[in-house]
Amino acid sequence: MSDFRAITFNTAVGNPKIKTPQRAFLELPFYREIVEGAGDAPILALQEVGPEQAKALAHAAAEGRFGLVRISRPGQGNALLVPARFTVLRSRACFFGFSQLRAFAVAAGRSIAGRTPLKHRQYLELRMWIEARLRDEAGGRELTVFNTHLSGEGPLRLAQARVLLRRVHRARRHGPVLLAGDLNVRAGGSDRADVAVRALFAPLRDMAATATDARRPAIDWLLAAGLRPVGCRLYTGAALSLPGLPSAEVVSDHYAKEATLRFAA
Repeated sequence: MSDFRAITFNTAVGNPKIKTPQRAFLELPFYREIVEGAGDAPILALQEVGPEQAKALAHAAAEGRFGLVRISRPGQGNALLVPARFTVLRSRACFFGFSQLRAFAVAAGRSIAGRTPLKHRQYLELRMWIEARLRDEAGGRELTVFNTHLSGEGPLRLAQARVLLRRVHRARRHGPVLLAGDLNVRAGGSDRADVAVRALFAPLRDMAATATDARRPAIDWLLAAGLRPVGCRLYTGAALSLPGLPSAEVVSDHYAKEATLRFAA
């Protein structure tokens, strides 16, 4: 078994319009595959994970069928779920620190000079990243997986992306890499920050370029080097439903995005 699946999904605890109980997310099919130890369970990169979901994930992980790497700030966090097929060799999870402070200093200076208003909430909101080195026990290959949720504020998003992509590109020296997450970058956006962040991607390739839906902007990404895409999908409509929540459109304000990947020769 050489192919494997990876999914990125923002569960939207930060959106008050989304009413999905946080523990209910563990009943979604790809969560169940991981929790129950299915052989083809995906690597799952989650963003905006609420405290109740985080507790439920930690309790499920204690049974030993999957690995869990997570980081949280008050109210929400990110999590990486690693299925039994993979062994976590090492991992780390950090907040964006100096990059955020530098971006805040520049934005504050521009605000004082009367050039642009300072969006305090964006600059004071802690953002995070996860890095995990994994070994595929099915074939002995290793890869590094990153999970993040970048800021919605352009200059801050670019500052965070520069720091993270430097780490991603360093990891490429040691083998395949996968960057998953809500990057708040539109695939075809002409916004200055979007263009600048996308310029940092190369030679990473979009592993799910055709998994799009006009109803929502394509800001969730699965980028990789040393891997090639075999297939992809977007969980829309009834593909993502829970009792009382009949479709993906109400479960979250993001669609789950999946790619089936293969190690490059």
